[in-house]
Amino acid sequence: MSSSDQTVLVFGPTGAVGCAAAIEAHRRGAHVWLAMRDTNKTIKGLSASDLDSKRYTKVQADLTKPDTLKEAVEQSGATSAFVYTVFESKDSMRGTFDTLKAAGIQHVVVLSSYSVKGPAEDKNNMETFIGAAHAKTEVALKESGLASTAVRPMYFTSNVFWYTDGICQGNVELLYPSIKFDYISPTDIGTVCGAVLGEPRFRSQHQQVIPLCGPQLHTQREAMRIIGETLGREIEIEELNEDQFYEKQTKHGMPPPVIKTITEDMKKSNEGHNAYPDHAEVSKNVSRYAERDPMTLADWVSANKAAFAAA
Repeated sequence: MSSSDQTVLVFGPTGAVGCAAAIEAHRRGAHVWLAMRDTNKTIKGLSASDLDSKRYTKVQADLTKPDTLKEAVEQSGATSAFVYTVFESKDSMRGTFDTLKAAGIQHVVVLSSYSVKGPAEDKNNMETFIGAAHAKTEVALKESGLASTAVRPMYFTSNVFWYTDGICQGNVELLYPSIKFDYISPTDIGTVCGAVLGEPRFRSQHQQVIPLCGPQLHTQREAMRIIGETLGREIEIEELNEDQFYEKQTKHGMPPPVIKTITEDMKKSNEGHNAYPDHAEVSKNVSRYAERDPMTLADWVSANKAAFAAA
């Protein structure tokens, strides 16, 4: 089956990753059905003329409600689907995957996490909230019998939005400013997902894992310098302790188990743990699947300058 024969379902197209996945699958010739809780919601990145295209169709569906999935799959005729991990799922999305399979889906691309290492069922993947949630979803998908691709990205550049106010004011408060992150663009993550979704040649007939990292490792201090240079402003750094970081992220609405996991991982990095032992190889995966160069941190900031406009 060629890419032009593909009909795919993309869940979460209003998010940066889901939207990029839809655009890339469409670019590769697939008919993309945009599965949305609310089909009246705007999809940033897709214009009205895009949505009028015969190769994009909106359909109402909700990953948290398996009874909506059967109708969406049957209406679309899709055989492949992009999904994201639903943290609130009480069965790690087992019901979702069973329903998708019974309705006719044959292959699923799931947005997982770089925190999952090796086989998802490995007990080491169950030690943190974030790792366990993604690992259990991957296990449920594997046990469904569906062919699948788990895309495991590391540190989203969009996490920089945690510090928008400080960037605008020229003073950013950071926990462990000397630790390194890879800063991978959500657009690149979604593009890889869309490439696998729309291109049968990129898929395995069984279970496949694609870890993803950004092209360069930067300390948080270096990252803020790059952001400042790209925006044309000076950014000073103030170091936080763990309690202060926890308080700030709580105010931003981040769930406590997520803050705990992030804080513990950052502490390990600060103590010398190498979070990126395979970066040299994994960082090539965006180019392998997207078939273009990945976005640098400066590229991403340039593309999102409006978000950092001073109030």
